[in-house]
Amino acid sequence: MQIIHVYNNNIVSAIRGKQEMIIVGAGIGFHKRPGDTVDEKRIEKTYTFEDEQKKQLHMLLERTPILYFRIAEVIARKACETLKIEVSPQLLISLSDHIHYAAERKKQNINVPNFMLNEIKTLYKREFKVGLWALKLIQANTEISFPEDEAGYIAMHIVNATLNNGGRSSNVSKILRFIKDVQRIVEETYQVHLDENELNFSRFITHLKFLGQHMFSNQKTKKEELGDLYAFLIKRNDKMEHCIHQIRETIKEKYHYELQENEQVYLMIHIGKLID
Repeated sequence: MQIIHVYNNNIVSAIRGKQEMIIVGAGIGFHKRPGDTVDEKRIEKTYTFEDEQKKQLHMLLERTPILYFRIAEVIARKACETLKIEVSPQLLISLSDHIHYAAERKKQNINVPNFMLNEIKTLYKREFKVGLWALKLIQANTEISFPEDEAGYIAMHIVNATLNNGGRSSNVSKILRFIKDVQRIVEETYQVHLDENELNFSRFITHLKFLGQHMFSNQKTKKEELGDLYAFLIKRNDKMEHCIHQIRETIKEKYHYELQENEQVYLMIHIGKLID
């Protein structure tokens, strides 16, 4: 196997035949350069990714501390063993990214409440237990203590990885149609083509998948008083109000679901990141 890119001492990308892969192992990238041969004795784990995931992963590994990727690996293995699912490469990407940004927010004393926490605890009990276990792992390795909200977010990533792997939800086709509708409205409103390889797009789709799961499971959303934040976001740019109105009305007419104010707030946050 020939090395293509060295991310750090412990992670490289390499190619065998025509198959490109990410290789993890202690010291596998130490004093290595593109073109060097991989020391196969040091290989601990290999991952293969779809073409559309490679750009995301490259960006992630370039800027994310290796510690968060290794923590994500352990959480993914725990989810695999506990829930009897395959470890999706996308799960590693989304978990690493989430843990990194959650840690950065924590350092800045920024709290992002999980408005679907109660539903997660009810609908995805086993995934939530893995999330709680993950918080202990994170604290043991980083000395960062997270609230239960983060266990819920980790559970969301696990659920989404299961859906991506052809998992158990009977609502997958509805969710996919819902996602396409929202994406179309955003693109038409802002006259843009969203780059599916961007991390902000990936986060947006992750949020829509879970919102779709919530919508089609006929669960009630816990209302939160976010009026000030709603008023701020709706005026963030001259097209946001029209965009969220179109989304709200489409969901109401096509999917018979009333989008709550707090759900609109979280959508606007993601849309704002997409178009900034």
